[in-house]
Amino acid sequence: MKESYLIDAIRTPRGRLSRPKKGFVGELADIHPTTLGATLVDAMIDRHPTLPTEKIEDLIFAVNATIKEQAVNIARWVVLASKLPCTVSGVQINRACAGSLQASAFVNASIKVGDYDAAMAGGVEHMNKIPIGSDRNDPDRLPITPEILAKYNIVPQGLSAEIIAEKYAISQEEINEFSVRSQQKAHAATEAGKFKNEIIPIAYRDSEGNQRVLDRDANIKADTTVEKINGLPRPFKENGLIHAAASSGICDAASLSLWVSEQIAKECGLKPRARMVSYANCGVNPTEMLDGVIPGTLLALKRAGLTLEQMDRFEINEAFASVPLAWMKTLNIPEEKVNVNGGAIAMGHPLGATGVILLATMINELEREDLRYGLITVCAAQGLSGTAIIERIP
Repeated sequence: MKESYLIDAIRTPRGRLSRPKKGFVGELADIHPTTLGATLVDAMIDRHPTLPTEKIEDLIFAVNATIKEQAVNIARWVVLASKLPCTVSGVQINRACAGSLQASAFVNASIKVGDYDAAMAGGVEHMNKIPIGSDRNDPDRLPITPEILAKYNIVPQGLSAEIIAEKYAISQEEINEFSVRSQQKAHAATEAGKFKNEIIPIAYRDSEGNQRVLDRDANIKADTTVEKINGLPRPFKENGLIHAAASSGICDAASLSLWVSEQIAKECGLKPRARMVSYANCGVNPTEMLDGVIPGTLLALKRAGLTLEQMDRFEINEAFASVPLAWMKTLNIPEEKVNVNGGAIAMGHPLGATGVILLATMINELEREDLRYGLITVCAAQGLSGTAIIERIP
């Protein structure tokens, strides 16, 4: 079996959701999702000029809502819009919020078995152009059949977040304090320049037509306090615990990773940054939906032959605050190793792109701190999850 290496992982900054009633237009709201993806492909090519573009064989690209601007195999559109030759293939996948992490796992596995020597993986979600639920907003043509509804109580994710909080005895105080810490850590990391190596700045025009450049995640609210957020409405459940400030931000962004075989790395003079030690997908009850990260983490560790104690850093997607809190509590994971640079509550969760965003943040953190192992885990709709363990290559 061949060796597969992660050469690089990059992303766009996360642009905010537009607020039409307030006259605010999100930074990336008018940029086509294909353009976001192609911008990253071109940046990746520029960052690694010794790798001939004809060596890249495929792009596996994740997106959740596969309609309108994100329809008809956006991976191929990204290839055609980029500096890549048209001989490069492309395939769009959807494993909900774990999509781009899964795309990376697919590329990694394909290189290992010899199907590829070099390929890219990533994802995009343009939540301004394609709002959540756009692909299932016709009540007469839903993908959920009566047979599914007879077996499971299918509920919105926000209600699942409430169910998780109750199931794992997560308190309002824990939820609020974790949410504030996410903002504080993300702000501190941004000000310290910790995301600079992973973010590819994006030029855009503001609402007044001025040319600007977005080079940081726009969602972060550095002045968030427990007092400010405690009075927010609880939209998912009467007298519930989950509010907007304990939920991941809606945003626009794309992400991309480059993987190559050992032969290509040597031939093209590419410096490997990491390898994927193991990957695991897990399904759980779709009503609770969001705690698949718990069995997923355990399965990824088992496959890697590693322990929780050997993990130097953890990145878990902060879909809702109750998810990482339940995961840490159940597995006894110390928070000082978790999302040390903040998470999606502060910076946003662009669905299809999030997995590789976490991969990019993880590899930069491992390198910065001279650490070895990182575990990345993402809960996903329909009771899914994806978990990867990577090992930094010094």
